[in-house]
Amino acid sequence: EKGWQVGIHVDAASGGFIAPFQDDMPAWDFRLPTVLSISASGHKFGESVCGTGWVVWRQREGLSEHVAISVSYLGGKADSYTLNFSRPASGIFVQYYKFNRLGQKGYRALRDNQMANAKFLRDQLKAMKYSDGRPYFKMLDAGENNCLPVVTAYLNPDLKLPYDDIDLQHQMQQYHWYVSGYKMNFHDPRDEETKPLFKDAPANQTMFRIVVKANNTRAMLCNLVESMKTCLHEMESLGAGFQDVHYPKRAKTGNKGHVC
Repeated sequence: EKGWQVGIHVDAASGGFIAPFQDDMPAWDFRLPTVLSISASGHKFGESVCGTGWVVWRQREGLSEHVAISVSYLGGKADSYTLNFSRPASGIFVQYYKFNRLGQKGYRALRDNQMANAKFLRDQLKAMKYSDGRPYFKMLDAGENNCLPVVTAYLNPDLKLPYDDIDLQHQMQQYHWYVSGYKMNFHDPRDEETKPLFKDAPANQTMFRIVVKANNTRAMLCNLVESMKTCLHEMESLGAGFQDVHYPKRAKTGNKGHVC
């Protein structure tokens, strides 16, 4: 109504190489007139080396003059968009090779395989049951539709287990798997208290995620599932030991006031 331009930058760090190959994905890119720029991480699902990142602008007018630095070089002028002028070119070369080697069909095949493997892993976690038949995990991700090939869950709070997802992360390292565990809280500097990130979860709630990469084969995921089952059995047998970690005993004092 007032002619204002409310531009949108789409941070597609992970999804930029996933969403284009999902047929039922709603419009999120330059099909929307208000999207002015899109960034993506080539080193994540773009299959390039670490440090590869991309930004694409709809048009030159959307690129702020404060971002580009015009330099005189080799008898002409060129714009540099990096934090400093000289940067390694390995990421660009690898990304260019992957674009030509794989093409759209190749990237779609990789994504389809990753999503299928993520579904397999998700179904395996859903099938894991506690001794009384209740599910071991509660899923947090969006499932198979319009989702990254990332499986996210947490140990079922209803089971009131003495161990949490951070313990699971440490236990899984024994079998050479790194399952990232996270605490779902934050430290509030205003009152120095630990507070929950979400209103429907307590401050001591934890979670974990598993990123299914292109080089994760089905055989590897089967090994991961069996390793997790073994870890759950081990943690259950050591259950009492986790009590001291998460629920420390109150200090007892003797007659002389020393802590026992």
